[in-house]
Amino acid sequence: MPRADVPFRDAVKRSLLLFAIAITAAAAFAEEPPPPPAPKLGERADKMVQEGLPVCAEKSDAAFSGLVHKLPVNLTGEVIRVDSKRPACAGQWVAITSSQGGFFLGIPWFLDGMTGTPEQKLKKFTWENLQQNMEPVIGTQRTREGFYPVTLYQLTERGKMPMVGELDPEGNVLFIGHFHPLTESYADSRLKSLQPYLDNSPSEGATKPVVTVIEFSDFECPSCQRASGYMAPILEKYGDQVRYVRYDLPLLSMHPWAFAAAVAGRAIYSQKPALFWDYKKQVYANQDKLNTFVIDDFTRGFAQDHELDMKKYDADVNSTELQKAILTGAGYALSNDIRATPTYLVNGKTVDPGNDGKALEAYVAGLLKK
Repeated sequence: MPRADVPFRDAVKRSLLLFAIAITAAAAFAEEPPPPPAPKLGERADKMVQEGLPVCAEKSDAAFSGLVHKLPVNLTGEVIRVDSKRPACAGQWVAITSSQGGFFLGIPWFLDGMTGTPEQKLKKFTWENLQQNMEPVIGTQRTREGFYPVTLYQLTERGKMPMVGELDPEGNVLFIGHFHPLTESYADSRLKSLQPYLDNSPSEGATKPVVTVIEFSDFECPSCQRASGYMAPILEKYGDQVRYVRYDLPLLSMHPWAFAAAVAGRAIYSQKPALFWDYKKQVYANQDKLNTFVIDDFTRGFAQDHELDMKKYDADVNSTELQKAILTGAGYALSNDIRATPTYLVNGKTVDPGNDGKALEAYVAGLLKK
């Protein structure tokens, strides 16, 4: 029998891309020589940091320091390192404020040692450090911070997955994601950027929720299978106040049939939304028997057994628009610092569900009591 903590370690299996980014950015957190002290970002920024860091099911400790890397002159930043026995909580972040009133929380890419045009630097960085072939597209309209918007298209067998960010004019640092206004709630601003993809994701529960739980999940991920029942008791108790959204985040480089399962799930949901939840149960119940050779027959057989319009189902499964929508949604989740599957956002805040989902349920219950 595995130890009790092993499933949850598996539960936060990193996307290879984001894990590589964190490793590559490690110089920002260097401890030798000792990093400078953390600058004061201000009360509003401190609040946004607290909104952005995970709510942990167990004790966690946060340490703050200054950056080793130099930032553009209009930015002030600090490094945050969270230590915890819970892998969903442990990690490193950079919090940055701008003189234009922006706030960033995540992992910047410092393009040290890269030469050439900004596009060439980004291509070299992603290939040499991440072993990923990416096509960078740099916009010309500057952001509020004076940076250039960047879309990095990761080339996959399923198409191009876009990640977005902002590049300083000198081409020295790329901020994955965007700067959020300091005048807004970080959680609300994060949700706003994901809203177009949330609108098209399978959901159930309250139509006018007090609490919205977003589960970023992957059909082939074993830890997602173990967590797949966490929302059931929450919806049973609070279904009139809680909305549950399942957001597809197939980790393409790690799970070869997860994308096909996600596409089939969306095709089923478009015809019979309530049937999707049975489909989800069946995929996870048979996860250990599924592979790239049988997934299409399995999903199509499910659709036939439940009397779907097979002409429409086949058209949806083969739709380039649907496939692009899932890839784009996955890229925007990664751009918004979603680092693992499953990840839970509760009203825009990352919440560690605990080994058995009880911490997630307790957090939701606490919000409903307020």
